[in-house]
Amino acid sequence: MAIYPCFSIWVCTPTERNSVLFRGRVAVKNWLYVVGSKLTSAKQDIWLNNMRIAFGIVSLFPGGGLQRDCLAIAKSIRNSCDELIVYTSRLADGIQSDDITIVPLPNGAMSNHQRQYRFALEFASKVAGKFDLVVAFDKILGADVLFCADASILYRMQKNRLLYLLPRYRTFADLEGGSFRSDRKTKIILLSQDQLNKYRIAWQTQPGRLFLVPPTIAASRRKPELRSNGTRQTLRSQLGLAQDAWAWIAVGVQPRTKGLDRAIRALEYFPDAHLLVVGLDETAKSSAKLLNSAYYRRVSPRITWLGHREDIAPLLSAADLFVHPARYDTTGAVILEALVNGVPVITTSACGYATHVDAAQAGVVVKEPFEFGIFLAALNEAREDNRHTAWSMSGINYGQHASLYEGRTRAAEIILSVAQEKGR
Repeated sequence: MAIYPCFSIWVCTPTERNSVLFRGRVAVKNWLYVVGSKLTSAKQDIWLNNMRIAFGIVSLFPGGGLQRDCLAIAKSIRNSCDELIVYTSRLADGIQSDDITIVPLPNGAMSNHQRQYRFALEFASKVAGKFDLVVAFDKILGADVLFCADASILYRMQKNRLLYLLPRYRTFADLEGGSFRSDRKTKIILLSQDQLNKYRIAWQTQPGRLFLVPPTIAASRRKPELRSNGTRQTLRSQLGLAQDAWAWIAVGVQPRTKGLDRAIRALEYFPDAHLLVVGLDETAKSSAKLLNSAYYRRVSPRITWLGHREDIAPLLSAADLFVHPARYDTTGAVILEALVNGVPVITTSACGYATHVDAAQAGVVVKEPFEFGIFLAALNEAREDNRHTAWSMSGINYGQHASLYEGRTRAAEIILSVAQEKGR
């Protein structure tokens, strides 16, 4: 009698027996899947922890947005690999690299396009067979991942065929094709929708290789409280600004691209305005034409050249208006930094992040093609007290969106996911 309970599992209908066997097979498959997933995950973790990763960037200097992104992303993934080295052709003083190894690869090229081309060749030779993953922050050759912060050269050449005659453009287009051509496998991180669209039009790059990330500004650079905790008044006093002065601020190291000449010209029309220039000083070679223009227009005494500064948030707190009438800017991260710090923005639609100004209702975007008269009208609108206050508060409120600060984290995730794919 005692044997019946054990024997009863076999004394059943064919349907019941098949059901039992089916459940058993499913259970075994599920168990094997879990074990296999854990083994695969462990294998990938071991692969990542033993990986050697190389970053390549043509120039490293303080104050550059691409340079900040490069080092911040390197620091965020440094502990996920065995070794990470950043290679660059130009290394300026003042770079804060912490525990990131930086190796200079200088070359004697006299022009930007030749410098980048020579760096691309030397970097490719240096890392070949020695690194498991190659990440580029400028257009070079043979990268697994490209963090792309500039515009498509080929798209511009297709719009103006005369540019094909210039060696500079042909060289940059060749380097661009090294990542974007449809026969390449490079995964590409892009920073604005307009930028992504133009690259796809120019190169017909497969959509699955293109990744659009959120803005890459750091949350630590958002400090709107500095406008009301005494910092604003202290800095204005240090800068020699009267408490009722109308202070504009401009930030950038490429004065013509960023439209600084347009801002200086506009000073003529607003005698009570004072312009703070961050990123350039009076001794910089690129400042020469601006100095002459300011002298000719008799506005020199109303311009303060501050050179390179890292205390952007405090300086923004001292200003009443951020002026960025750029001719082109892939993103214009400083546009976003200004508005989340409560500084109204006057910019152009040639900037990728100008869309945030409209979304936040925190200023005016002058449409392309640029008209100086419309720029002046926007400046006039910005000086109205009620409008200025509303724009400032709208920008501060907009800055509470966490997604505005997730770009670097997302870029790091993409890089590590490509590394995991290589380890499979």
